[in-house]
Amino acid sequence: MSGVTLDGYDWFSTRELGFCLTFVRGLTPEEAFRRIGVEVLSEDEEEDEDVLGGVLRGESADGGALLVEENGYAGTMDELLRPLSAGTAVASVFRNADFDQTFVYYEDGREILGFDPQFPGDSRSGADPDRHFAEMRDLGLIAEDGEDGPETGVEAALALAERLTGVRAASDDPAEARAGLKGVLPDY
Repeated sequence: MSGVTLDGYDWFSTRELGFCLTFVRGLTPEEAFRRIGVEVLSEDEEEDEDVLGGVLRGESADGGALLVEENGYAGTMDELLRPLSAGTAVASVFRNADFDQTFVYYEDGREILGFDPQFPGDSRSGADPDRHFAEMRDLGLIAEDGEDGPETGVEAALALAERLTGVRAASDDPAEARAGLKGVLPDY
């Protein structure tokens, strides 16, 4: 997936609300929901305005599944990413309305890489934070000197999530789509 560029994520600049997108390699939305205990909503429940917190939408995507959460951060939580990434790879990109941002990448239950997309040069963490240094540099997240690059931000983090998982988000804003499963995370 080294051909992935920022161009596929230009829809992001029009987003005003926060979101969390989770790219799940090789699983269906149903399998992803089952791994993290999401209770699928019926059509009647989907229309219920009282269902607010912890709502996820799961969509089939090239290479796996995309989990979409409006104004939430569940996709960055270790207790969800460990079981979700068992035997596969998962990347999540979060941004809230205040522009706080997080990128996390897990393989087989372990956090490999985490960083703040606004400051990727200084904020890398995880079990192997330099493993994907070349991809981060190629996308402009990291400069040659290891400092923050010219393309810091969520668009580059979304492109990195696609590169690392092989899951391709739709070319349009996935938060605007309405197809797919909807469910609620218990105890969220």
